Amino acid sequence: METSGQYKDIFEESTFTAVVLGGDSKEHNKVVTKDFNEIRNIIKDNAELSLKNPAYPISYTSTFLKDNATAAVHNNTDYIETTITEYSSAKMTLDHYGAYVAQFDVSWDEFIFDQNGKEVLTHKTWEGSGRDKTAHFSTVILLPPNSKNVKVVARECTGLAWEWWRTIINEQNVPLTNEIKVSIGGTTLYPTANINHN
Repeated sequence: METSGQYKDIFEESTFTAVVLGGDSKEHNKVVTKDFNEIRNIIKDNAELSLKNPAYPISYTSTFLKDNATAAVHNNTDYIETTITEYSSAKMTLDHYGAYVAQFDVSWDEFIFDQNGKEVLTHKTWEGSGRDKTAHFSTVILLPPNSKNVKVVARECTGLAWEWWRTIINEQNVPLTNEIKVSIGGTTLYPTANINHN
């Protein structure tokens, strides 16, 4: 290795560690040198393996003596796979286009950790929860990234004396994604509802 005058002092003062796997210890002790030409010659001269210059097993396969079959451990284990996605915030859109009066209830818990690492929950409720909404109603609720236990309930006013309010969505633990769209439509007797995540 050629060194320029600028780096020669650094090179001269540096220390190197060599790890040699396999081979003859008498020859390979010479590898501890700063002369890279000598190191190249040692590698070239000892590349052929023999009884005096044995190989080092980097990889091997165990086999059974009985039938020369590959030995393997056939074992199963249980594990839990966890996927974590980080969001800066979530946007929940409530969209009511049905031919009826509707109500939404949206609630969630915001969590923080105290100085002991214990989770502290604060329950939050959307200010429009439980209020009558006529079609077409649409609004956006911003959920902070530390939200969990998101719950969405949507009810429709049927006009029927025996079932004045009918629940058409009752979703617990709604996953927190960038965009959550809660849509209700249809008529009093045939309502439609869905929740989409983007």
